[in-house]
Amino acid sequence: MLLYAIRRILYAIPILFGVILLTFTLFYVINTPDALAIKELQKAANPETVRQWKIQKGFCVYTEEGLRKTKEIETGRASPGTVITDEDIRPVAMPVLFLRYGLDLLTFDFGRDRDDRPVSQVLLGGMVPSLKMMVPAFCLSEIITIFLALFCALYRGTKIDRAFVVLAVFLMSFNSVALILFFQKFLAADWRYFPISGYDTGLSGYAYLALPILIYVGLSMGVGIRFNRILMLDEIHQDYVRTARAKGLGENTVLFRHVLRNALIPLITRWAVSIPFLYLGSLLLETFFGIPGLGGITLEAIQNADLNTMRAVVFLGALLFVLANLTADILYGIVDPRVRVG
Repeated sequence: MLLYAIRRILYAIPILFGVILLTFTLFYVINTPDALAIKELQKAANPETVRQWKIQKGFCVYTEEGLRKTKEIETGRASPGTVITDEDIRPVAMPVLFLRYGLDLLTFDFGRDRDDRPVSQVLLGGMVPSLKMMVPAFCLSEIITIFLALFCALYRGTKIDRAFVVLAVFLMSFNSVALILFFQKFLAADWRYFPISGYDTGLSGYAYLALPILIYVGLSMGVGIRFNRILMLDEIHQDYVRTARAKGLGENTVLFRHVLRNALIPLITRWAVSIPFLYLGSLLLETFFGIPGLGGITLEAIQNADLNTMRAVVFLGALLFVLANLTADILYGIVDPRVRVG
C-alpha cells in the first residue's frame, strides 16, 4: 500500500507542474506585462507609470545606463532633460519569471489585491465561511441520498422505489432561485425559524448557515438519489450478491457490507470531482444570505480585474483538484485491493 501511495504521489507532481505552467501562460504570457499594467493602473496608465509598474512587479530591471540615470536623478546630480526611457530597462527572462512565479504559488505568496491587502488573508477569510456552509451541506446530502438509494435498492420495482424516482425528478425540476426565495420568505421572514441573512464567527454562525445548508441539501437530493440509486441497482444484481444471500446473510448485511462497499469506487470518483468546488461555496446562497464567502470574493475579483486574486483562486482550485484525485486514487487502493495490483 505504501509503494502504491508513493507512486500516486509521484504521478501528481508533473500534473501540478502542468497546472503552474498553464496558469503562468494564462496570466503572464497571453496577457503581456504591458497589458497587465494597463488593466491595473487604468486611468493612471502612461508610459512612465507602466514602466515603473513593470519594474516594481519584477517583470523588468534597469540596465547599467538606467541604474546610472536613476542614481543621478535620486541624488539630484542629473543634467536637465535626463529621463528614464524604455531603452533603460530590460525584461526579465521567462525562465526566471516562471521560477519566481512557481515558488510564490508553492509558498502561497499571492501578492496583494487591488485594495493592497494580502491575497492569502483575503482568501482565507472567505474560505472559512464557504467551508463552514458547504462541508456540512455536502456530507449531509451524501449521507441522505446514499441511504435513500439503498432503500430504493431494497424495495426495487415497488411503489416505494417508483415514489422516490418521482421525488428525485420533482426535486431536479426546481428552480434554485425560486426555491431560495420561497424558503427565505416563509421560513425566515414570515415564520422566523431562521435568520433572513447574515453571518457570525464561531459556532453561533451556524444559526445563519442552517437554512442555506437545508436548501443546498434539498437542491442536490434529486441528482444524488438518481445517481446513487443507479449505482446500487447495478451492484445488487451482481453474482456476489446472490452468493451472499445463498449463504443466509441478512438483507442489511448484504446492502451495507457488500453492495455499498462495491459501490464506493464510483462514489469516491464523484466526491473527488465535487470536493474541489466546496471551498468556493455556492455563489447563489452566499449572495442571497449575505455570507462573506469565497464565491463573492471571486466574483468581485473578476469584476474589478483583480489579477492576483483571480490567479490565486485558479491555482487553489487546480491544486485542490489534484489533491482530491490523489486522495481518490489512494482510497481506491484501500477499498479495492485489485486497484493496487493493477
